[in-house]
Amino acid sequence: RKELNAVIKKFKHTHVEESISVAVTLEHWKEEILNSFTWINDRRISNGPCEGKNNYVKKILSNANGMSNFQRARNRILYSQNKYETYTMNEHTDRIKRIGNPRGAYKK
Repeated sequence: RKELNAVIKKFKHTHVEESISVAVTLEHWKEEILNSFTWINDRRISNGPCEGKNNYVKKILSNANGMSNFQRARNRILYSQNKYETYTMNEHTDRIKRIGNPRGAYKK
């Protein structure tokens, strides 16, 4: 905290407009900057895992070419992300698959 305050003070006392702008930005985001250096259980706190999950969801949806059934897409994402959860058919009693016409015979 002391070092960051010293850096902000140095930027504020320069006569360069851009440096003063940097000082204002650092002052505005001071708590977030200091939180980025917090360590818990010998690891830094990071939003990397959340970003990774968001990227994974985007990949699933792009590979499916935009699923039209939200419940089905949601279940697919939750099932693939929760590797320690168990899955049984008794939990899902409602039908989420679209009912359509049966496929016809193939012509050879």
